[in-house]
Amino acid sequence: MTLLPTARRPRTAALAFLLLAPPLYGLLGLALGMDANWDLRNYHWYNAYALLTGRLGMDMLPAQMPSFYNPLLDVPFYLLASHLPARAAGFVWGTLHGLNLALAFLLAHATLRVGGAGRRVALAALLAVMAGFGGGTLGLLGTTFHDNMVSLGVLGALVVVAGSLPRLIDGPVPGALVRAAAAGLLAGAAMGMKNPTVIYAVGLCLAFLALPARPWRRLWLAFLFGVGVLGGLALCGGFWMAHLWVEYGNPVFPHMNQIFKSPFAALSGYVNVGFFPDSRLERLLFPLVFPFAPLKVGEVAFFDLRVLVLFLLVPAAAALALLGRVFRRPSAGLTDTAASRYLLTAMAVTYALWVGMFCIYRYLVPLEMLAPLAIVMAAGLLPVPRRAALALAAALLLLVQATARPADWGRVPWGERWVEAAVPPIEDPDGTMVLMAGYWAISHVIPAFPPRIPFVRIQSNFLQPDSVGNGYLALMQDKVGAHRGRFLMLSTIPDTPGAAKAAALLGLRVAQDNCRVIPNNLGEPLNLCAVQRMADLERSVD
Repeated sequence: MTLLPTARRPRTAALAFLLLAPPLYGLLGLALGMDANWDLRNYHWYNAYALLTGRLGMDMLPAQMPSFYNPLLDVPFYLLASHLPARAAGFVWGTLHGLNLALAFLLAHATLRVGGAGRRVALAALLAVMAGFGGGTLGLLGTTFHDNMVSLGVLGALVVVAGSLPRLIDGPVPGALVRAAAAGLLAGAAMGMKNPTVIYAVGLCLAFLALPARPWRRLWLAFLFGVGVLGGLALCGGFWMAHLWVEYGNPVFPHMNQIFKSPFAALSGYVNVGFFPDSRLERLLFPLVFPFAPLKVGEVAFFDLRVLVLFLLVPAAAALALLGRVFRRPSAGLTDTAASRYLLTAMAVTYALWVGMFCIYRYLVPLEMLAPLAIVMAAGLLPVPRRAALALAAALLLLVQATARPADWGRVPWGERWVEAAVPPIEDPDGTMVLMAGYWAISHVIPAFPPRIPFVRIQSNFLQPDSVGNGYLALMQDKVGAHRGRFLMLSTIPDTPGAAKAAALLGLRVAQDNCRVIPNNLGEPLNLCAVQRMADLERSVD
């Protein structure tokens, strides 16, 4: 199986696509506008800043629960956006997202079995472009959610497998196992940087069992892929898991704390169940539901039929393929048989894990990227003439692309810098602590403050001042209680009354009539208010 054609003209066309597709996709990202999503304002910007400037032990919960997330993927974006003009950083970032198109092309070209070399390149390019124009994928272009960054590890692993299938199935054992481990390393690296990518690592691992190879060979390939996954996880996530273990006694803190029982969180899994289906029947038939009710699987509206088409087409095509064998009617064979078995199995397992564990559509975006090729693969299983299978695949691809409507998690016009905030002068920053309250995303302004000021969030989606069963509260109370200088309170303007109530539980009074506004370019203006100790006020009255 070849990743690139050998003939000169098709090879030149393929190389041109690989070189041009990513930067053109980056230019498209500029046309969409500058990312200002909630997660960027809540933790993607701050977490990288904290890691790079040594603030991990200085601040407490400024980014709410995501303060505990691995910041590794946030670092390159922060470095780009803090050192380059916003448009330049956006182009580079979008170009990196465009590498998915290059990998999708290589995967499609390695697996397609239709037409001559030139036609094969053209079809692979079409499927690769479609990989970047799904309702979720296009909406993520140029953003910091990273689902279309960890997809590079997933697609990269698939390219390694697809380009090595003959050797994996029947080649020398040492080379086959090394290639399986290399693919696992890529998938594990993606998982280490963003833990929900575990569904792809498991799916790709179990899919080796579906290859047309000897049983023991399948098991060894799956095992070595799993070893590679562990290596990638250690490489990209090990340092952060070690940090969480040392600090909190839970390597995935606060998640799965019902197992690790860290005293600094409730005995809970901290699973976001807000997007779970309402019933078992709805979970079973979820692709029939969420395309038409997108808020069931995400924060914003979008439309895409790729998952629904695969949900209906793949089992039907597989059943008809089995009937075709019974009646000796060969499948259309639009793609390599082993590659089809591997990819469709991996996608089925991944989807099953997703619908059981997350139901957040962004986590399914790598599968959305693979869907155009998977539709061709599924159509190729049908026991019909090739032309009929190609016509069906073309009709379905046209349907899903013509009806796709991208998500929009929040964009603003391009400015000079990606994050800008006008922080007023602060008297005695060495003796000042800034408290944070409310539940809105506000930590993106912290880098604009004097770097010596510690930030402590007293109210968040992880901890409230009256929390029960969360030992982190004592750490926060001790830090606030030990501070002998003055306090300020940072919140959104609408959250200021709630911030005052939270502060009162700690013996502090927010002077709501003594606040200064912090304008910023990514969201609504913030309030920076004076805070007084109630004990000091009582002494002054006496």
